[in-house]
Amino acid sequence: MMFRNKQSEEKFYKFKDLKIYSSPEWLANGMRKYRTVFESIETSYLYVELSFYNKLFDVEEWEAEFLLKCYRLSNRKEREIVCEINVNQVISPQHNIVNIREGWGNDEVGTFWTRGDYVWEVYLDGEIFGTKPFYIESGGPVTPQNNPYFEMQTIKLYEGTQDGVEEENRIYHKQFSAAESKYIWVEFNFENLQEDDFYCELTFNIYNETRQLKGQTIELKKIEQDEDFIEIISGYGSDVKGSWIAGHYTLEVIFMDRLIAIVPFEVGKKFVTGNTVIYPPSSFLTGRAYSNPAKENEESEEEETYEQVVERLNNLIGLKDLKKRIHDYTSYLQFTQIRQEKGLKEDKNLNLHLIFKGNPGTGKTTIAQMMGKIYNHLGLLSTGELHEVGRAELIGQYIGQTAPKVKDIIDRARGGVLFIDEAYSLIRSGEDSKDYGQEVIEILVKEISDGKGDIAIILAGYTQPMETLLESNPGLKSRFPVQFEFPDYTPAELLEIAKLTEKESDLEFTPEALYILSKKITEEYRKRDATFGNARFVKTTIREAKMNLGIRVMKMEDAKNLSKTELSTIHVADVAHLTAGKMITPLLLSIDEEELQRSMAELHALVGLSEVKKRIDELIALVRFYQQTGRNVLNQFSLHMIFKGNPGTGKTTVARILSTIYRALGVLERGQLVECDRQSLVAGFVGQTAIKTQEKINSAIGGILFIDEAYSLTSDSKTQNDFGKEALETILKQMEDKRGEFIVIAAGYTQNMEQFVEMNPGLKSRFDRTIIFKDLTTEELLEVAKGYFEQEKFILTEETQTYLKNQITTLHAQRDKYFGNARTIRTIAQEAVRQQHLRMASLSETERTEQIMQTLEKEDLEKVNFNYEDLTGKRKMGFRM
Repeated sequence: MMFRNKQSEEKFYKFKDLKIYSSPEWLANGMRKYRTVFESIETSYLYVELSFYNKLFDVEEWEAEFLLKCYRLSNRKEREIVCEINVNQVISPQHNIVNIREGWGNDEVGTFWTRGDYVWEVYLDGEIFGTKPFYIESGGPVTPQNNPYFEMQTIKLYEGTQDGVEEENRIYHKQFSAAESKYIWVEFNFENLQEDDFYCELTFNIYNETRQLKGQTIELKKIEQDEDFIEIISGYGSDVKGSWIAGHYTLEVIFMDRLIAIVPFEVGKKFVTGNTVIYPPSSFLTGRAYSNPAKENEESEEEETYEQVVERLNNLIGLKDLKKRIHDYTSYLQFTQIRQEKGLKEDKNLNLHLIFKGNPGTGKTTIAQMMGKIYNHLGLLSTGELHEVGRAELIGQYIGQTAPKVKDIIDRARGGVLFIDEAYSLIRSGEDSKDYGQEVIEILVKEISDGKGDIAIILAGYTQPMETLLESNPGLKSRFPVQFEFPDYTPAELLEIAKLTEKESDLEFTPEALYILSKKITEEYRKRDATFGNARFVKTTIREAKMNLGIRVMKMEDAKNLSKTELSTIHVADVAHLTAGKMITPLLLSIDEEELQRSMAELHALVGLSEVKKRIDELIALVRFYQQTGRNVLNQFSLHMIFKGNPGTGKTTVARILSTIYRALGVLERGQLVECDRQSLVAGFVGQTAIKTQEKINSAIGGILFIDEAYSLTSDSKTQNDFGKEALETILKQMEDKRGEFIVIAAGYTQNMEQFVEMNPGLKSRFDRTIIFKDLTTEELLEVAKGYFEQEKFILTEETQTYLKNQITTLHAQRDKYFGNARTIRTIAQEAVRQQHLRMASLSETERTEQIMQTLEKEDLEKVNFNYEDLTGKRKMGFRM
């Protein structure tokens, strides 16, 4: 036998692992039930297993001296010794891996090991060799009927890379693609039932259909007492595709040495979205855990035949010309296939990419799903699955993120249809070539050019914006040669859709109610614009009628005893006051006459603005009339306005007064004025502008959002960080979605605001009321100045008044769009007061009489700078003498 020389630097061993277990049961290959967390009431002995590599394997025998110590960690500084175990071990040359096992405890379960944090330490010849922390909890035993630690909520599975997937980007599957899957991740969610902190150790075992262990992961997490809902994620797989083969798999979850959940899932030809089914451990007794999970708890769905898909297409309401074009197109695809079979020249990778143009609710998504199935039956796509995405899913937040994100989505959609809704949103401006949306388009064009095949890309959206999109990139038109136009449904077709929705919803309209519904549909059809919802609008309207039915029924004393017919029949009362799908609830606040009169007086006390006051008086009179006659003001006309005029003409002041007037009338709930400009709306990175703008809108709910220099949002800036249009689109969408909840006033220079309205077609319809703020006259400017001096309790001598009038007349004659009007005059008046104060400071106390102190002299004004360029901040080219 060889004894180790303690002075020698040569070591005959290499540390492998240190593990802990409580059950003496032997498993296959000499394994034990290794754990890190134990329940005190179930524990008698705890065993530590040291394993190391023998470097003298197959050479000679040697002897080692080990010391095993266990400590209880009372705090970070102090450790309480639990036990010490000395081991002298002869290491045989027959073992390349050596295991040393020792235990400590008491025969009586639950008496020795108490709740706390512990650590095993192993020393070899006095030197630390390995450490392993472990934890004892005392929440109570876990049984199949009771888990005192937590209540399981959901277990969801998703695919990703080794780095995982952010929660907002996770797509949950019940079946995974054998060809595309890398890592399969588990998202385990539960509710904490403990009042103290505890360590949660979960073991995730994945078995194939022959019950061989595919993989195992262990997750340890300290749960804080104030954590109510916890998420633990774990993943198993490989960065190389193909590590998963088709078949049935089972995920088993172990906690405190108890099987607590069984989750079957499949790996097949394609991804199938959906949540997995969770089985209790009792499923082992019935064998249900190993049956096909795709067919559990749901009806078995047979795959549609080609004829069934075509029949479903033919049965769609309306779209006669569109359906004919689709039949012609599919016939042509079949024709090319026949030519290929006969050996005639045809491109093996047929161009399956399409453009869908039309308003919302015209069936674009439905037909995209059908096209996927048709392509699949024709052998042109391997799965025909529909993958729907928008701008948000495609574009990254920072430089370098967009390309891999788009490529990953394309890879996921391979075999099916990649449907990009509102595709025109990928371009922000025709001149902004560095917008990340352009990068998406370039990648799509390259994908089509490379001709990898087994994918159909469909771009969809409003007609006009889609045409603009096609013009934005020279390669798009040639790559998307086939375009389908989706027309609006006619009133008759919309009524047919309504009847179909009525039947599907177990509802029945009385003839009188159906007549009123028909009139509502026709009325909305006549008023339609590019945002008209078509079938979507009809379904929303019927949902509203159903809600009205429910409200009416629940007011009855015997609602529970009503018949099915009574619970399903929609009467005239349920459709009489439909908002035609726009669901605007008018404010029913009483008019505050006192505040109204006070605000009106403040408006009329403003200098000048006679035309503005007249327009607002008319607007107020109209609002009051609609309020008094019980009409919904917001359904009659838009209260959003354009304020046009030069600086200092009172735009902001009038907006503030208007907010209090509308609050007094009960049109606005709070009546606050939230001022903003481009800087407070636009952020520096993609995706942040919409969030920043939405925050401003949220703060304006119940009041007025006042956008100064609004035209700057549609500037022609060629910088990559010009996201003004994104801010404007967010505002326009919220004006419609939150109609009646707030008012928008866009303000700025007259000429710029005219260009602003012309640059976006959606602006004219939403800002149908414009108020022009004219420059103040010389007399009005003089009145502003006198009003300020009067407020400061100053008296102007005749000589001072004459000088002031002459200077204001000169300024007024020089005015251009930079002239500050009342703002400039107030600046002059403030400086004049400052000069008067300086003059008073130079006098002795006896010289400062009350009259002198309150008099503004000509010499005070003469020291004020009346230079037009200095006052307006405008500089002309050249030199000043």
